[in-house]
Amino acid sequence: MSHKFLLTCLLATLVSACNNSDNGLDIKSDYSAEIRRTDYGIPHIKADDWSGLGYGFGYAYAQDNFCITMREVVFATGRSAELMGEAQGSVDSDLLFRYLYGDKASFKKKFVDVLPKDTLDLAEGFTRGMNRYLQETGVENLPEGQWGCRNAPWVYAFDSVDYLMFLGSIALQGSSNQGILRRGLLSVEGPSLSALAKAPSPSELATAAVTLNETTAALRNGDLGSNGLALGRDATKNGHGMLLGNPHQPWFGNGAWYEAQLTIPGVYNVAGAALHGVPFIAIGFTKDVAWTHTVSYANRFSLYELKLNPNNPLQYDYDGQWRDIGQQNVEVLAKQPDGTLATRSYTFYTSHYGPIINLKNESSVLDGWPMFNGSVLAFRDANLNTGLRGTGQWTTKAQASNLQEYIDALDVIGNPLFHDLAADRHGNAFYGEVSAIPFVTQEQLDNCVEPPIGTLLSQLTTGVLVSLNGADSACEWGTDPAAPAGSNLYSSAKLPQIVTTDYVGNSNNSYWLSDANHPLEGFPRIMGPLGAEGLQQFPRTRLGHLMVAERKNATDGLDAEPLFDLPSLEAMMYSNRVYAAELVLDDILEICGTQAASAVLPACAALAAWDRKVNLDSRGAQVFTEFWQVIRDELNNPFQDVVESDEFWDVDYDRADPLNTPAGIDTSLQSNHLRVIAALSTASDRLAAAGVALDATWGDIQFLQRNAENVPIHGGPGTAGVYGAIGVGLSEGGYINPRAGNSYIQAVTWDDSECPIADVILVPSQSTDPTSPHYADQTKLYSDKEWVRFPFCEAQISARQVGETLVVQE
Repeated sequence: MSHKFLLTCLLATLVSACNNSDNGLDIKSDYSAEIRRTDYGIPHIKADDWSGLGYGFGYAYAQDNFCITMREVVFATGRSAELMGEAQGSVDSDLLFRYLYGDKASFKKKFVDVLPKDTLDLAEGFTRGMNRYLQETGVENLPEGQWGCRNAPWVYAFDSVDYLMFLGSIALQGSSNQGILRRGLLSVEGPSLSALAKAPSPSELATAAVTLNETTAALRNGDLGSNGLALGRDATKNGHGMLLGNPHQPWFGNGAWYEAQLTIPGVYNVAGAALHGVPFIAIGFTKDVAWTHTVSYANRFSLYELKLNPNNPLQYDYDGQWRDIGQQNVEVLAKQPDGTLATRSYTFYTSHYGPIINLKNESSVLDGWPMFNGSVLAFRDANLNTGLRGTGQWTTKAQASNLQEYIDALDVIGNPLFHDLAADRHGNAFYGEVSAIPFVTQEQLDNCVEPPIGTLLSQLTTGVLVSLNGADSACEWGTDPAAPAGSNLYSSAKLPQIVTTDYVGNSNNSYWLSDANHPLEGFPRIMGPLGAEGLQQFPRTRLGHLMVAERKNATDGLDAEPLFDLPSLEAMMYSNRVYAAELVLDDILEICGTQAASAVLPACAALAAWDRKVNLDSRGAQVFTEFWQVIRDELNNPFQDVVESDEFWDVDYDRADPLNTPAGIDTSLQSNHLRVIAALSTASDRLAAAGVALDATWGDIQFLQRNAENVPIHGGPGTAGVYGAIGVGLSEGGYINPRAGNSYIQAVTWDDSECPIADVILVPSQSTDPTSPHYADQTKLYSDKEWVRFPFCEAQISARQVGETLVVQE
């Protein structure tokens, strides 16, 4: 570096940036980092410490997606209605976060001041990096478009406390900040002086079952999911480990991915993807270890039924003593159309378990203070502090040199809601449900769920919603000495996990069959009610294990030699099989051959010609997609998200053969003939109404619109057993603008060199700025079933660098 160049940089303002083609960190300051970009806009950030790393990452990320995280900060700080107005913001969200977090001073004292220095440095650096970009760019030059914020009145230079509120909020998406629960927490009107409601009738209970079905489906959030596969040396050709990460996250906004490599020489070197605005790699790989996650539907909260004092509805029974229900009034500001600010307030009622919740929006049976049985429900969230604690977990496990060190890093329980899968270069593979789960034993589930409310919720939701007896201290969450202090969570040692040299896989069912050959059994139901021990599994779960078995035996047609290498793993990922069709299409076509099916012959013809996949050139996939949706609407168990019926399946579900059952349609029953024909008729009508031809190619009707171009998208509905799931419904013209599904995909392995071998693809691409060259470039690669070889080692980065090195410092 020349003296003139160095002097120029040192005299620059705090919002300056210097190009440095020498690839060195010669500039020393409180915050300094080097940013290099390789093809497809992937930034490689290098710094001497955590502050600098956060600073460089925050700046690089903001160049591509500033507005996404800016918006989330506004919401997490409880200022959305104040800055955006009530139409764009959310008073309810603001009230909830102000209740959970308090004001900034309270949040800092309770949540921030207890964090380790590395976490604080990383967060402060990231905040400063984003603010530097804002100051350089100016609000008037920020990106436009759907995800832009040019000249938005809600853009401001936030501080690290604001930013940490945002990080903490991420962990609450499966609990306090989930839509249904947020509505319930903000629907409490306080005690009523009217008489108790009468007990629900059988018809009212039936209605409650339907509405609670919808509640649980929303809690599960069908747009979110994932597949993860970790292969040990017994399943790979070269004896090294191998990993497939296939999260099905949102493509844009909150929860979407961003690719990067983050390096502190000699300390931390990790590549992969971070959630938007998060300062660490969440799914990724290092020189020695690779990992991924799938969304877990273990319980992250509990309801507690409080039996009220009939003479004072603001008291509840606890071990024979009356305890007072407290009140906390919360106020937020809301901008009015004329620009003035109005105050909005809400009173939260609180027990020692947590706030009172009213689920009347989900079922009128659960309305009232008190409810029909003289009680109310309280809510306790296991994830209030997980998000901030998790930062340290993710940075620590990315420093592991082998699988055991990776597993040890999970002890902090910083994972809010994910299954964990990992593999290392030495040929070991790992699965663990090592996440934030409240310490509720099976004995408590057996003894503390009481009629009528507790059993009603448990039976109607197959244990997805758990309400415990709040009058008995024996029903309190327990304490695990090995868990984080004060968390009342299960420790890592008590959670389901396995290390193997074969393989493990998960596709959002419980831990039970993550090792299909050695089921994990005997754990409390709270650790995985969805696809729990002994229950029917998702078709994606079944297909995942089937494809591994076929690959190990070389019966899948992908490679004449058995076992996995990188090409066969990637081919499997992009195979686009529709497993539900493999189970039932032959029987559908048999029914199509009967005289009764004459009215649906065009749909039958389309299915007969279909290749049973959702590739771009597949014709007829839309007929099966809509047909299966009709069948699911009629027969789906929403709590387990599988088709359950005593008469539909030819081979019923068998716990002893859970990966091959149920299967086939019982064509001996006339009712199934009528059901299939009616579903085909409905599917045909839906497609006709949308203007979609029955034999249109899939790539012509499923696409993402990027500027003036339609980018064809392969893959299909995970609910139909498509491993490469795409989340999008039918609209005019087809399946347009998917909202979620295959997002960041990584296939990682090793050879005898120092450098990991990783092929990745970020399906929606790196930037949400319509003017960016990286707005759709990886989307087009995905459309063509291609991959990006991620440059990890120094020589690889240098060879692939695009543009000059940028040194940022202040």
